[in-house]
Amino acid sequence: MLDTEFVAGVLEGIEGTIEELIRRVNPSDLGDRLAELQAGTAAVRRSFEETVCARSDGELAGFEGAR
Repeated sequence: MLDTEFVAGVLEGIEGTIEELIRRVNPSDLGDRLAELQAGTAAVRRSFEETVCARSDGELAGFEGAR
């Protein structure tokens, strides 16, 4: 099983990468699609963190600044 800190870090990295792409693309339709992808990634990360938190008796063990 993957370490929870690693999974959260990877998902946050993906979010940041997509954010950077959004800033650099010109076509607004591509930017809109990337924004949707970023929102979906953030939702997956939050869901993962909530699941881990629920299994850890309310504490998100190993996460700094859980969202």
